[in-house]
Amino acid sequence: MEILTFVGIILLFYIIYYYYCYFTRPSPLPGPFPFPFIGTIFQIGLNPRKWAENNLSDSIDIWELYVGPFRIIVPCNAKYLDKIYLSRDVSSSSKESKFFKRGIAAYDEIGLLNAIAFNNNFHKWKRSRQFVTKVLMSKKYHIGFINRSQKIFKEFEEQWDKNDVTILDFSKWVSRYKTKVTFDTVIGQPLYNLSSLDSLSKAASEYIAMFIFSVFVPKIISNIFMFFGFNAMKKDSVFLNGTIRSIIQKRRDEIRNGSTTNFNLLDLLLITNLSNDSEEYIEDEQSLNDEEIEGNLVEITAASIEMTKNALSFLVYNVAKNPLILEKLRAEILKVFGSDTNLMITYEALENCRYLDALVKELLRHSNPGPYNLRVLDSYECVGNYHFSPGTWFWLDHHRIMNDSNHWKEPIKFNPDRFLSEENGGTGEFNKICKNGYVPFGGGLRMCPGRNIVSIDLKLLAVLFFRKYNIELINNESIKFVYRATNHVHDFIIKISQKQNTIT
Repeated sequence: MEILTFVGIILLFYIIYYYYCYFTRPSPLPGPFPFPFIGTIFQIGLNPRKWAENNLSDSIDIWELYVGPFRIIVPCNAKYLDKIYLSRDVSSSSKESKFFKRGIAAYDEIGLLNAIAFNNNFHKWKRSRQFVTKVLMSKKYHIGFINRSQKIFKEFEEQWDKNDVTILDFSKWVSRYKTKVTFDTVIGQPLYNLSSLDSLSKAASEYIAMFIFSVFVPKIISNIFMFFGFNAMKKDSVFLNGTIRSIIQKRRDEIRNGSTTNFNLLDLLLITNLSNDSEEYIEDEQSLNDEEIEGNLVEITAASIEMTKNALSFLVYNVAKNPLILEKLRAEILKVFGSDTNLMITYEALENCRYLDALVKELLRHSNPGPYNLRVLDSYECVGNYHFSPGTWFWLDHHRIMNDSNHWKEPIKFNPDRFLSEENGGTGEFNKICKNGYVPFGGGLRMCPGRNIVSIDLKLLAVLFFRKYNIELINNESIKFVYRATNHVHDFIIKISQKQNTIT
């Protein structure tokens, strides 16, 4: 009885302290009323934007929610991003931003802290980013990616060419396609059969989903979910780590035994780890250890599969739903690539596609699969007219910022012309957009290092599909997706048939 009384007193003091901190917080903002231990999880669930759309007026451009004791600020206006993305701590000798940090140590359960996206150690993050960016941003890698992707696409499309019409779930097809492309171009392993592609694509999806679960579900609640099946999600994400770890070990032995290295991320990270005399070694930087190599490869593999496959689904949906856009796209494809639908697509040719470039930019504005970005404030700072204390989380609502009617004309409308100048048949709208009004890959120090390869991937698939095939949406008046750290597309059924005027 005394123990229960003691526990009750402790809980009472905790609740009193919790609400004392809540009612005395600096710069109170609109948002749901939190509960001790769980915050606002029951009110909001795992998708803050859906709650905001149903409960907040459009005039509110910054609000707050709670994850247990953690206060999370949700900016929805571009005017707040300048400070968050560009602020520097003038008292520090490093170039680290006050908003550099992202996330908490709980993510380490699936190894997120060894890579780039959630690594809060500035020096280690900088080192990983240097090695990874050197590969992902290089023209040589882009050319190799384009060539390998086309060969893999041809393997997958053979089954379509045998039939006049093929009906398939594009969300599942593109998962397998992206898994094979990613393992071939990032890991350098082309020999996975189709049955293993399903397991690996599922593991990538669960790995990404673990992030949002870790953010919005307090530990006390996640332990309960773990008992009722959440452990399966964790098991799938750990499977991805284990698969890549075994590939790393095997490939390291092959390189040590004299195997020729290739221009993929795995080989380049391994040779920098094996010897500082490598041509790829970055001066004055220590090589990555095994955990960092594994963490970066797992993170990039999961993001490449899950983020890009959802973006590709949104691309096919938006183009197939808009006949005028499809007509303009095919006109440019014919002009740049000619009428031979089997002609290899080159890096230089993709660079000459202005409308295609505008199409991809509009897709990432209108239907970005990653609608939020997480940052953590490191010291006292003002954002807008609000004052915030160290440890405050910022959950940046990129979707609402890039669909703000104050900055974009008819933002709900999918219109690539807004990214073309008036001289090129567009509206010139993008050239007049406010600062930070377009942030598909984030901003500041942590801007996505794979942004160029993502754009290339989207452009390439748009050409491969729409120059040769007709795409018809089946029972898809609106595309189906759920938020799980990405806007995860599912049950996207399409009908594929060859265009009548294709050259084979």
